[in-house]
Amino acid sequence: MNEYKITNTEKGLSSRLNESDVVYALLSKTVDSGYLMTLKEETGISGEVLSGWLHVTPKTLRSYLVRKASLSDILGEQVLLLSSLFRHGADVFGSMKAFEVWLGRENGMLDGMKPSDLLGSVSGIRLIDGRLYGLEFGDNA
Repeated sequence: MNEYKITNTEKGLSSRLNESDVVYALLSKTVDSGYLMTLKEETGISGEVLSGWLHVTPKTLRSYLVRKASLSDILGEQVLLLSSLFRHGADVFGSMKAFEVWLGRENGMLDGMKPSDLLGSVSGIRLIDGRLYGLEFGDNA
């Protein structure tokens, strides 16, 4: 399953996908359940949390995780952006665990909301990614 690897730091993969990367992947129909499997395995996100972010039932998520299947464009986009976000977060915080702790804490820059509460939409994922860039350049958490 190496072709789905999200975090491969020895190859220096970018922690940021630009819009053209996402659009090309979606148009070429290369985004399948392998990306979803890798996201879950490498981040340790529970199926319940991940199904909530992706707006699918836990049963549907489990079916994606047991067999290779194409993802819809909407689901594929979210999976790609979440993968990129978690990679970026691990880079900024030094580990996936430290990033996950930050995701679960209330954040004053987000009006007291937890960053993880915003990951159910593409806009929310991009907002949190923007906060990570702010942290990299000296903004408060």
